[in-house]
Amino acid sequence: MTMSQRRRPTRRRPPRERSVARRQAALLRLTTGIAAARDEAEVYQSMVRGLHDEALGYDFLGVFLLDDQTGDRVLKASIGWPDAPEQLRVHAGEGLSERALRDGELHYTPNVTRAPGYFPSLASGSEADVPLRADGRTIGVLVVESEQPDAFGADDFEILRAAANQASIAIGRARLLAAERQRADEHTALVETMAALSSDLELPRVLQTVLERAVTLLGVTGGEVAIYEEESQALVVAASQHIGKESTGTRLRLGEGAMGTVARTLEPLIIPSYHEWLGQSPQYADVTVHSVMAAPLLIGRRLVGAIATVHSDPARVFGPEDLRRLNMFAPQAAVAIENARLYSAVERQRQYFETLVFNSPVAIVTLDLEHRIVSCNPAFERLFGYTQAEARGRNLDDLIADEATRSEAVGYTRTALDRPVHGMGRRRRQDGTLVDVEVLGVPVVLGAERIGLMGLYHDISELLKARRAAEAANSAKSQFLASMSHELRTPLNAIIGYSEMLQEQVQERGEVELTSDLGKIHTAGKHLLALINDILDLSKIEAGKMELYLETFDVPAMLRDVVTTVAPLVERNGNQLQVACADDVRAMQADLTKVRQMLFNLLSNACKFTRAGTVTLGVTREDQVLVFRVSDTGVGMTSEQLGRLFQAFSQAEASTARRYGGTGLGLAITKRFCEMMGGEIRVESTPGKGSAFTIRLPVVVPTAPPASSR
Repeated sequence: MTMSQRRRPTRRRPPRERSVARRQAALLRLTTGIAAARDEAEVYQSMVRGLHDEALGYDFLGVFLLDDQTGDRVLKASIGWPDAPEQLRVHAGEGLSERALRDGELHYTPNVTRAPGYFPSLASGSEADVPLRADGRTIGVLVVESEQPDAFGADDFEILRAAANQASIAIGRARLLAAERQRADEHTALVETMAALSSDLELPRVLQTVLERAVTLLGVTGGEVAIYEEESQALVVAASQHIGKESTGTRLRLGEGAMGTVARTLEPLIIPSYHEWLGQSPQYADVTVHSVMAAPLLIGRRLVGAIATVHSDPARVFGPEDLRRLNMFAPQAAVAIENARLYSAVERQRQYFETLVFNSPVAIVTLDLEHRIVSCNPAFERLFGYTQAEARGRNLDDLIADEATRSEAVGYTRTALDRPVHGMGRRRRQDGTLVDVEVLGVPVVLGAERIGLMGLYHDISELLKARRAAEAANSAKSQFLASMSHELRTPLNAIIGYSEMLQEQVQERGEVELTSDLGKIHTAGKHLLALINDILDLSKIEAGKMELYLETFDVPAMLRDVVTTVAPLVERNGNQLQVACADDVRAMQADLTKVRQMLFNLLSNACKFTRAGTVTLGVTREDQVLVFRVSDTGVGMTSEQLGRLFQAFSQAEASTARRYGGTGLGLAITKRFCEMMGGEIRVESTPGKGSAFTIRLPVVVPTAPPASSR
């Protein structure tokens, strides 16, 4: 059964000579009804009702709007078609009304049964199609039908055009008002969203709020929010709602899936049919959503994360308006997420710092700019005997310094407001006893603003006690060694002297067989004397009693003396000695004996550990510094051996002492002599290739040398 067969009986149109007054009254009601319409839907209803007025006599009317995406004409209001379904769709290429949409002109068909493409709503009759325009384009068509062929004339066309024009104006106004209301609603929703997001800084709650607000604002089924991890360059889903699976915790590479794509391109994306989209992630193959809209969350051009909204209804297609709203929402969401992330990071750092301070064994106190205590940790309470409640608000130096140490303590506190300060001193406990402490003060600065300082106190009472005991023991050792060395040197000098005398006598008597034995006695005595002299020198250095005897001497002459002295050692292992002294190396002011001893120690070591090789002594000048370099092609040393090279009584390894002999004092003494004269010694070595020692000394050693080498 067709639509025309089921409709109610046709109402007779008034004769064409109907009363002008009645028609004008009807037109006035039509115009008033259209003008009074509150929205676009009421405009359509007012137009068809007004034209259906008995004074005008139009029985079959319908308003169709163009669906821009599908090209269909969708029925929005009608009268006279009782069996027409709501939202009736007339597809492109069907019906006569498409002509008015194409060219924007009124089209009249006197006899619809003879017109090709007629959509069969009447068995016979005529049809007028009047375009509706808004925003400068044709948006729909007013369809007016009659069961009578050739039922419409010029007067009808004038009325229908006027009604269509009036409706077009009203539609434009209604759409403008709707857009304004929508923008106002969006603004209100955005303000509410911003208020909701800014009221919370806990990242998980902010992410969930972002998602819920997006779902509400866009009117979608659900969605996801992911945050961007810069280190791994991946997105991590942090909130999910109604997408067909629990996706929280899912990791997406840049370019993977909808959110991965927008994160890589930094551009929003609409996917009308997700399951037909070639870029979908395998991790989302089982989701039930239909359409997807995604956008990057950016601050400037920096990626913070991504958001995706989804809808499961195939009829819901995301369009430019949806994308506009998402793009309006996304920057606010990005700022909220970044603020929450920064807050979370700061909160973690604060908790870490508080835990560190609370559990630190070092006493820690924070002060304001007036040196008043703001907080202190349990170690401070234990060390000084004050609870935090007792200490807070009090001046630190009034609290823990006595009269003898107050000036020093105040100086530390004042200095620490500008720069770090370190020292040692004594501070007073609550019970009046004193405690030895190591003090460190550091300024506390936020941005460019100085807000206070932090003081750290380490109890060194036991350390100082042990240090004093060690110093006393070391001093006793040095005094003992010096005394013993003196007691040993006297008989040794006698043994050496008598052995030399006996050697002369046996040579005069011709008793050659005794010469070798006396030579061994003489050599052993000289070796033992040299060892005792080294021990005595080291003891004096450690006791702080070694003195420098500065004099000006000629360096090349000193080198010749050293070369002459070391010559027997060079020849013993079949080595060659090469000496190179720069032309600008002349005189220097230093302790001649100690410089000569340092070079002799280095050369004797080089000769000892080199066989059939080359030992090189070189001297150059660099501004006010003389550089002495002794190198060899001997056995060399490992990095582990270098680590203990300058320790007293220590050699590279135990086997070295057994194979090459020696006590391990020569290099230790050399290093200390060098430091006493304001210089330094360095070593480079490669196992199997040799070693190179470099001494740097001032051309003029100051009369008050730097620190003691103790």
